[in-house]
Formats: sequence, structure tokens, C-alpha cells
Amino acid sequence: MKYNFLTLGSLLLLLNFSCGNDPEPKNEKKEVLRDEMEINQIVGIATIEPLERLRTLNAEVNGVVADVLVVDGQHVEKGESILVLDSQIENAQLAQAKSKLGTQKAAISFAKKSLQTKEIQLKKAYNDLKRDKKLLDGNALTLQAYENTQFQVEQNEKLVQEAIATVEQQEIKINELTADVAYFSTIQQRRNVKAPLSGTFLSVSVRTGTYLTNTTPLGDFAPDGVLMALSEVDELFADKVSVGQDAWIRNQGDTEIIAKGKIVFVGNYLKKKSLFSGKPDDLEDRRVREVRVELGDKANVLIGARVECVIQLK
Repeated sequence: MKYNFLTLGSLLLLLNFSCGNDPEPKNEKKEVLRDEMEINQIVGIATIEPLERLRTLNAEVNGVVADVLVVDGQHVEKGESILVLDSQIENAQLAQAKSKLGTQKAAISFAKKSLQTKEIQLKKAYNDLKRDKKLLDGNALTLQAYENTQFQVEQNEKLVQEAIATVEQQEIKINELTADVAYFSTIQQRRNVKAPLSGTFLSVSVRTGTYLTNTTPLGDFAPDGVLMALSEVDELFADKVSVGQDAWIRNQGDTEIIAKGKIVFVGNYLKKKSLFSGKPDDLEDRRVREVRVELGDKANVLIGARVECVIQLK
């Protein structure tokens, strides 16, 4: 029994020694797997939008729509009229302001003519005073008569000063009325709603007779310019994307590239999914990084299309 025990112990030691000298192939396999897992692309879902983003236009003032001048899909230039609001009250206010301005201009004209008359009378009084001074010096006029002429000069001087003040006052008033006309004219012009920039109305959501407030959306508007693919990269790969990387766009489930571009923006923080969450009550806590890919001028894709965005990491 003792001999058998020693033999078994020797065999165990030999086995342990042999196993300790064997190379471990596991590390090599790990290195191979690590190389095979190297990521060259990130594929995400994206939507196509203008690089300037879709806009919702609003009117600056409240009112009832009198006429809609655009339809779905219509292109407009900056400053082009897109709808007209009812402006009966504004037209009346402007007409009233213009009427007051016209009356005031007539009042100024009258005041200036009155001033001219008084200036002529003052000039005549000065001449009379010179004449009476010579007569007084030649003892051909009494002192009382000369003093009366002096009084007339003083009176006419005061009348001229009053006339000048009246003209100045009327001119100040006309400046106020001119400002009123400009104000009501601006209010009236704002009833004619114009496009703030060039682009295309994807949809028009107002109709004739609709009452608008300055928060009522007029429709979805796509500004002119190049398109972009707006995508979100999962937080697992968020640190691998950067501005300047190439990206391809293809239809979902297809391998054909329909547009190419470069990343022009990456978000500087992780946020909740917003573009492609499954349900409003989705409780998934994954975070994403927003990525914007500017597409080439010849990109043949529809605004609003959902596509695959393939980001090239190398």
C-alpha cells in the first residue's frame, strides 16, 4: 500500500510539472478576437433635413386670414408675400393719421404766411421810425408822435416773435404726426405676412378665415441649401465619431449608396433618444450622441426620409 501511494504521488507531481510547462494558447485567442472585433464603421438610422433645420413659421401679429398665397410644396423667395391678414382697422387708422398730417401741413403753411405778413409790417415800422426820427430832429414832428412810432415797432417785433414760435410749434407737431403715419403704415404692412427667408413650404396649415395668433404655426418650412442626415449614435460608440469623418447614406435594408457626405457636427453631450425611440413611454436608459452629416449638392434624397447612415471610422 505504501508503494502504491508513492507511485500515485509521483504521477501527480509529474502531471503538474508537465501542465505547468505547457504554453497557454488562450492569450493568443484573446488577441485574435480583439483584432477581429476592431470597428471600422458605425451604422445608424437617420432622417433627412435641411442643414438649416426645418422651421415652423409664424405671423408677427394676430388677425383673421384674408388670403393664403402659397400652397404645399411651393417655393418662395425671401420677402415674398405668403398670406394676407384682414386690415380694415389698420387701413382706417392709417387714413386718419394721414388726414391729420395733411391738416397740420396746411396749418404750418398758414403760420408761415402769417409770419411773412408780420415781418413785412415790422419792416414798415422800422422805415416809419427812421422817417420820424429825421422829422423829430428837424422839429417837424412832435416827440409824442415819434414815441408812438417806436411803440409800433416794439409791438411788431413781439408779433414776429410770436409768429416764429407758432411756426416752430406747428413743425414739432407735424413731426409727431409724421411718426404716427409711419407707425400705422408699419402696422398695416405687417398684415401682409412675408417669407423671412427663401425656401419651400412643405405644408401649409392655415386657411382663409382662420384666426391667427403670433404663436399659430403657418406650416412646415424647409430653407434653401444643402441637406443633411440627422442621426444619433449610441453611447457605446459615442467617443468614436468626430467632425470631418466620411459618411454614406443608403436606403434601409439596401446596400446601394445614394449619397455621401461628411460629419459637420457632433453633440458635446449624451442625451435621451429623440429621433427613433419606439414608444413615448420607453423606459430604456441608453443615451445617444447627435451627429449631423452634410450631404453633397447632388444628393437625391427626400426631406423627411428615414435612411441608414454609415459612418466611416477610418
